[in-house]
Amino acid sequence: MKGTIQSHLKISDKSYQLLMSIATEKKVRKNQLLFYPEKPANKILFLKEGLLRGYKLVDGQDFTHHFYFANWFATDFTSFLTESPSQIYIQAIEDTVYLEFQKNALLDVYSKSHQLETLGRIIAEKAFLATVTKLANLQLHNLTERYELLMKTSPDLIQRVAQKHIASYLGVSEQSLSRIKKQVIS
Repeated sequence: MKGTIQSHLKISDKSYQLLMSIATEKKVRKNQLLFYPEKPANKILFLKEGLLRGYKLVDGQDFTHHFYFANWFATDFTSFLTESPSQIYIQAIEDTVYLEFQKNALLDVYSKSHQLETLGRIIAEKAFLATVTKLANLQLHNLTERYELLMKTSPDLIQRVAQKHIASYLGVSEQSLSRIKKQVIS
């Protein structure tokens, strides 16, 4: 985790140890839910290993909005920042190991370390940029282009995630995704 943080922000050993003092390591099995709708997201996770999927259920239909990869943070940021009930589920796609940071403890260490407060801002900014990028891709690119972008930016995702979740993430049916995959491969 320290290497990941250092790639975005120079952090002192003292600040890093302060952050680690509030971390709890946890392990979950594939398909286990970590976040639920209607409950405020009062924690942030740092994924050490594994893959998570954030999704909504609307009228029984599953809409994948985000994938969370190892070596970065995961939460429902809207709920985390506003303290409103979460609108999403976050589920382990694979067996996952993560560090959990409770919001109250994070706010406390932010008040004790400007570096950690800056880290919190960077995490939120990256979440915002991921959302804006996804929205722009949906608005500006056709399905083939979106699929090719996904293959370019996250090539292993296609191998690790069920096609129905990839289709949902791209905003199309499984059948449309199958058709596009055949066109891209040939």
